[in-house]
Amino acid sequence: MFKMVACWSCFIVLTALYVNRVTGSWFANDSAVSIDKDVLDIQSETLARKKFDFIFPGTKWCGKGDIAKNYEDLGSARETDMCCREHDHCTDLILAGETKHGLTNDAFYTRLNCKCDEAFRLCLNKANTKTSRRIGKIYFNALGTKCYRRDYPVVGCNTYGGLFRKKCLEYDYDTRSEQIYQWFDVRNYAN
Repeated sequence: MFKMVACWSCFIVLTALYVNRVTGSWFANDSAVSIDKDVLDIQSETLARKKFDFIFPGTKWCGKGDIAKNYEDLGSARETDMCCREHDHCTDLILAGETKHGLTNDAFYTRLNCKCDEAFRLCLNKANTKTSRRIGKIYFNALGTKCYRRDYPVVGCNTYGGLFRKKCLEYDYDTRSEQIYQWFDVRNYAN
């Protein structure tokens, strides 16, 4: 439990630092710090249960889990929240610590099939709001997220990029071998 709390504390701090670096502000709204009206209707029991979760301000689906009352319940950042909701409902996933397709997810969060992550990236791009851009940059560029798919075995990386140049942007494949499931770095978010 302590590791999970420490990981989420680090995630929240890194998110705040990244948002500050990208926007020059510690807050979503430069003029004032305010509590989103969607957050105010969370009952204290739910709030206590979600104490260590992080949901991006203005959304109910963007973050660890969700705070929505039902599928149709969206935050004030509707377009972005719809993207996160669809991403959350991806059925091809590997939970933290679980194994599927011969891949073990050693991350503290769920990893998804690359098709789901790519659909999420495109949806955020299409929404093209301040919130969608921030979430896209955090999820795709800052967190070092990986996805999985079936492809020819990766034998190397031709081009590196991203933060600290650790993300593979162009893979080298062994096209003579059979395709297998493997981890891939998600594409950068650029908007």
